[in-house]
Amino acid sequence: MGLDDGDVLILIMDYLKRKQLMGTMCTLEEEAGIQSQEEIEELKTLKDLVLKGKWEEAESFLQVVEPAAKEQHNQALFVLRKQMFMELLDEGEKRPELGELVQVLKGLEELCDKAEFKELCFFLTLTDIRQQPELKHWTATGGRYTAYDAMSGILTPLFSSSAGASAARLPEGPNRLEEVLSRGVWHQA
Repeated sequence: MGLDDGDVLILIMDYLKRKQLMGTMCTLEEEAGIQSQEEIEELKTLKDLVLKGKWEEAESFLQVVEPAAKEQHNQALFVLRKQMFMELLDEGEKRPELGELVQVLKGLEELCDKAEFKELCFFLTLTDIRQQPELKHWTATGGRYTAYDAMSGILTPLFSSSAGASAARLPEGPNRLEEVLSRGVWHQA
């Protein structure tokens, strides 16, 4: 069984994602021109916009979905605006004034429940969002990828799937790269 370059890159990207090295994974994906096996053609534009932090353009993209699926639109919009808010909070010395942050929060309030909104308001009191245990390893790049992943999960059912089938030659499961490497070492022994 031989692996082509695309298979190897997909295995490496899976590994990087699992290790939460999102910036590295996104760079590899972009430079190699490799897309996730399950990528839906219509969502590639959204992915590019989110990963590059082009929030206004991403919101415009989501407007296409709104007339047909208001609930999914609102869920995806919440994920997008939450990521934008988190990045504003993470700007350190360049952090916007409280008034601007409150305006962004107001745009989130109508899209989430009270508990989520309360948590977002709590983030305003933190000097560093990584003070929250669940955000200890948060990065803007990782957050963008996670946001896109969540939006993709919300929006995928709305688009006809043009995604390719997963590569049958690759092992399934969470540790695919390690499995392929183990097989190679065992085969060499």
